[in-house]
Parts: sequence; structure tokens; C-alpha cells
Amino acid sequence: MIKLITFLFLLISITVFSQNRYELADKGKDRVFLSDSISKLAKAGKITNHPIVVVDGIPHRYEDLEKEKLALSKIEIKKIIALEKQAGISIYGNYAEAGVLIVTTNRNSYHKAEQEVRPESIPQNFKN
Repeated sequence: MIKLITFLFLLISITVFSQNRYELADKGKDRVFLSDSISKLAKAGKITNHPIVVVDGIPHRYEDLEKEKLALSKIEIKKIIALEKQAGISIYGNYAEAGVLIVTTNRNSYHKAEQEVRPESIPQNFKN
């Protein structure tokens, strides 16, 4: 009986902890938006529960998310795409066997690149 209770406790704690790795910076229901998306794609057989999550080209392995959280909010997510297994492996190597989730954000609209300033574009009265 004690072994059964210990096993159930271990299983529940691992499940809860693994979901926390994909929590967003939001509060409430939106916080689990990404982990819910991963669960749905895993049930569909497209990825596993521990995929590589690539946010705007920056990959985050499941193992790495224990140390760092995704600084991402639901309103920033533009689209989520699951890569096919072979495409993921060809790009990210053996780590992609668990699946690759591509997350595209709309951050570029928030953080526009600064305009380059050329010396010839500076008015004469501002030059030394």
C-alpha cells in the first residue's frame, strides 16, 4: 500500500512539475495556454509532452526550462506550429525526437529596430 501511495505521489508531482516548465508569464487561465497546447498536440500524436519550444528562432529544450522560464505572454503569441519529426531532427538533432514546437510572436511589432543614423543625415547645426 505504501509503495502504491509513493508511486502515485511521485507521478502526480512529476506531472505537475513538468507542466510548470511551459507556464507563461500571464496570470490565471492564460498561464497554462502553452502547456495546454502542448498536451493537445501530444494527444494528437504530433509531439511528446517534452518538446523543444522554439520562440522566434530561439530553441528552449525541456531540460533547460528547469532553470529558465519562457518570458512570454499569451497576447504575444501569433501562432504555434508543430514540426514533423524528421524536419525537427534535421534542424535540431536528436533532441528533436521529442518533437519541436515553433512559436511565432508579434514582438517585432512592439520592438521595432532603431533607424540607422548616418553622418550625412545629421543637420549641419548638430555637427561639431
